[in-house]
Amino acid sequence: MPAFDYVFNAPIFEYYSRDPEAAAVFQRAMTSISAREARAASDAYDFKGVGTLMDVAGGHGLLLATVLSRHKRMRGILFDLLHVVPGAVATCAHTGITERVRIENGDFFGELPSGADAIIMKHILHDWADDSAKSILQACHRALGPRGKVLIVDPVLPPGNAPQYGKLLDLEKLVLTQRGRERTKAEFAKLLHGAGFRLARVIATESPLSIVEAVKA
Repeated sequence: MPAFDYVFNAPIFEYYSRDPEAAAVFQRAMTSISAREARAASDAYDFKGVGTLMDVAGGHGLLLATVLSRHKRMRGILFDLLHVVPGAVATCAHTGITERVRIENGDFFGELPSGADAIIMKHILHDWADDSAKSILQACHRALGPRGKVLIVDPVLPPGNAPQYGKLLDLEKLVLTQRGRERTKAEFAKLLHGAGFRLARVIATESPLSIVEAVKA
């Protein structure tokens, strides 16, 4: 049992669904952390050919807003749980992208909205064990067309035992989640293959995160 579950008598995301105040603090923290990471991801990837980008579990929408602010013809879909939506509405209004964004709520283990050319997820798959992460990716696969892409923005663990940001996050996942973990390039490739994708490339960013680009196999 993760330490979080033991202390709070519930898995972390179930706890947040029951405690709106704690959930709001968590989402504000994620938005704050996301500022540098969103700029770095937007700088590192050209988004060529992406007319509509869907941010799955996009929180308050800072990543999506950062990308859309730089690509004026792009449209967006922000998908997250119902209690997160008000924060996303505020971000879209503040950044002037409301007219280009469709906000949807639901469970990413079920069905995702259709119509996106690419799906982006930042700090999402690392919260889940391989079987659950595979289910999320399978939902992405169903939602995308035959030329759709998935962009996973997470640390990619290097070989060896040298200190690295992703390894610290890996310990955090041990404490907070039920078998969540950071992954190596080979582990991402295996996970993606099991969900019907092929790892195309890993793109470094100016943050500790990389962009794992995958296409339908």
